[in-house]
Amino acid sequence: MKLFEPLTINGMTVRNRIVMAPMQLRLGLGNPRARAFYLARASGGAGAIIMCGTSVDLLMDDAAWGRADGVARFVENMRGFTDEIHATGTRIGIQLWHGNLWPAGNGGPMPGAEPVAPSATAECRALTIAEIQAISAKFAAAAATAQKAGMDFVEVHGAHGYLVCQFFSGADNRRTDAYGGDLAGRMRFGVETVQAMRQAVGQDFPIFYRLGAQEHRPGGITLRQSQAFAVELQKAGVDAFDISIGATAGRSASPGPRAKPGTFVPLAERIKAAVSVPVMALGRINTPELAEAILVDGRADLVGIGRQLIADPFWPDKVHAGRSETITACLSCNRCFQPLRNPDWSWKSDQPLCKVNPKAGREMEG
Repeated sequence: MKLFEPLTINGMTVRNRIVMAPMQLRLGLGNPRARAFYLARASGGAGAIIMCGTSVDLLMDDAAWGRADGVARFVENMRGFTDEIHATGTRIGIQLWHGNLWPAGNGGPMPGAEPVAPSATAECRALTIAEIQAISAKFAAAAATAQKAGMDFVEVHGAHGYLVCQFFSGADNRRTDAYGGDLAGRMRFGVETVQAMRQAVGQDFPIFYRLGAQEHRPGGITLRQSQAFAVELQKAGVDAFDISIGATAGRSASPGPRAKPGTFVPLAERIKAAVSVPVMALGRINTPELAEAILVDGRADLVGIGRQLIADPFWPDKVHAGRSETITACLSCNRCFQPLRNPDWSWKSDQPLCKVNPKAGREMEG
């Protein structure tokens, strides 16, 4: 099967085309619960894992940890974890994220932090040019920290209507300076951020980019714009693209049970036509037949599988061994995002993360 052919991305060889897509489940990063969760998916045969979207401040600013040695402790702790993942044959990366706060902190409320955006809104003030450039520098410093921590690659979260995506979207970016206006101006922040990251990590460390390729709203991102952006991002140093949507107005980044399998594959196919680096497709890719067809038909080079690997961490090994009938199928019910959506949700409760896999997120409990 093409699904199990290796792929090399800027010197990093991934053993198969299956990538665990990044999902924010409030697991944390290097604690025992998170380590057990990700290690189970690596042991189950995924070619690569992208850890959850993580505030860039956490990887470059001790203040975000509330302690003087926060970043150094993160690096030390994660070195042991990444070594465990590598022992399974899986590659591990982390998604770098910036929300609409200055400073971003740990991704949650920060005393004194201001809501910010590319352009002023009722809730947010517009970022200054100096602040924009400082955010690019934060991505670069965070990427360098991830590299020191033993990560094999990093990914920029440039989708789902978060800050990086907003700079590219004409619906959010109404600036008239060098970081707005025409398409070239709206691309500038993303391009400069990748350039800064490339300088920080060197030429041989893979950089992925999750691109919000389309929006269904007035002035929003179009596929033609995204194709042009992808070309410029590749020139800046992006080694692989992870294709999703921009702002989620009118649709979900995690398609429900009524959504078409392979929901966002057409977007990936269009971006793949514009670039020469690998492209990953997403969106309810739950069955081996669909995953294989996407690759064989040349619509993408990798398949991002998220919720299905929550439901069954051994999906890759079962497919490889010809035991697809034993797979526990994901229901696309999105219960797994309750920890993110419900601030009262707690791992200390007996609430299951997944309807079909009660052990999900509780692997450390035996």
